[in-house]
Parts: sequence; structure tokens; C-alpha cells
Amino acid sequence: MAIIKFSGTPIEKLIETVSQGIGILYEPKRIRKKADAEAYRLEKLEEAKAKGLILKSDAEFEIIERAKERFAHREINRQINLESIVEKSTKHLGESVSEEPVDDDWRTRFFAKAQDVTNEEMQEIWGKILAEEVTQPGKISFRTLEVISNISRAEATLFTKACKLALNDGMILKINSDSAFDKYGINYTDLLILRSAGLIYDSDTLNVTIRGIEPIGGALLPFGKKLILCKKENTKDYKFNQIKFTPSGAELMKTIDSDKNDTFINDFINEYTKKGYEFQYLNK
Repeated sequence: MAIIKFSGTPIEKLIETVSQGIGILYEPKRIRKKADAEAYRLEKLEEAKAKGLILKSDAEFEIIERAKERFAHREINRQINLESIVEKSTKHLGESVSEEPVDDDWRTRFFAKAQDVTNEEMQEIWGKILAEEVTQPGKISFRTLEVISNISRAEATLFTKACKLALNDGMILKINSDSAFDKYGINYTDLLILRSAGLIYDSDTLNVTIRGIEPIGGALLPFGKKLILCKKENTKDYKFNQIKFTPSGAELMKTIDSDKNDTFINDFINEYTKKGYEFQYLNK
């Protein structure tokens, strides 16, 4: 296979990382059409023969043939899954990347788990995770890889809804004492599902204290691209009830593209304005 040369450090680092992870020189879209997949299948069948699958009887012949077919089918699907994930990751690479290499153990775990991801939406998330780690190694923990490997498509959809309500550091501030957000598409059962998935902490009574910044006389609430200044007279520490993302949830949130729910933050501002707080958008 001819070596394909690319210009640009990010894509070169991605190719190096993938090649080391899957044990072959990676070429984007390596399996391009049915004929290529068939050639790959035959290659795996020969691999199976070389591993000592010797025929001894007609019955054994049938069993071995089925085993070889199953092995080849599984490996073809895994390779196609990885190709799809890597292809998706390329569009999420930054203009520059750290010179630090991706950790060997992280790379091994990533490809071992990613190879069986067939859903296209989940592949998109895995592609973003790969791009994040190639860009800045150490950004995605082993724990997060484990958590996301056990998340279903439905759970990922629920989590995306939750991300729309969260501050940038992984907190959903409660508007009142309710422990659900039905108006915004997240009910209490949904929260239980996200807790079981390891994405939010298992508690309804968490609160957060945000220290005010003296020069600006208030606390900052980063909500997507918006930066909100929260102020209250004679207040240094701002305490709010919250739903808190776990470290894995907070890491995963950064890989999910989700527009923030403006209705939610406006309702939060309106409710706390009644309690004597003042809010100001520092940007739009």
C-alpha cells in the first residue's frame, strides 16, 4: 500500500496515532467499496488458515468454515467502524496540535472500545474524542472512555439535552427546589438514567458556591458563548442549588455540539431577579 503524504501537523499526528493503534499504516477511507471489503475478508480467511485451523472431517470442516466466516465478518465490520470514526475525527482537529504523543495505553483502550461502535451518531462522538486527545493528550480520561463505551444512543440523546442546560463547567443550576426540568425536556426519570450511566452525580441536594470577583462586583456564569455577570448587594459568595455532572460527564460535554437552551437561562435569570439578584450579559 502506497504511503499517502499529507501536509499539516494535525492530520499527520492523527495518521500516526491511528496507525500505531490499529497496527497498520492508516490510509483514510482504506475500505472504499465492496470489492475492497471482499479482499479484506479473503485476507482474514487466509489469516485464520495460517493459525492452524486444519480440516479433519466434513462436520469439522463446516464448523471451521463458519468460524472463519464469523471471524472475517466481525473484523471487517470493526475495520469499517474504525475507518468511519477516524474519518469523522478529521473535521474536528484544530489548526495546531500538541507535540506530546497520545499515551500508548489510552490509544489501545480507545481503539479496543471504538471498533464495535456501529451507530453513526455515536461514531461522531467517538471521532470528536479522538480529535480532542490528538490535539491535547490527557484531555479525555480512561474513566470517560469506559463511561462512554457503555452509553446507548438514547442515553447520549438525553445527555445532549442536559448539556443544553448546563454551565460550561458542568453544572445545571436549579431554578427552584424541583429536581427535574420537565419544561426543558428532562424529567426525573431521565435524570435517573443519566445517573446510572455515570454522567451526573447521584444526589438531588447538591449546591455550589461561586466566589464573587471583587473588581467586577459579582460572579461569572459562563453559559455557552455567553458570559453572564451575577450580582447581589452585600454578597461575596453566590450559592445555588444544582445538578452536577461527573468528571466524565463534564469531559464528554465538551465533545458534544449542543446549542444552549436560552429559554432555560432566561427563566433562571427571571426567577433570581425576583430574589434581588441582578444579571448582565458581558457579551452577546
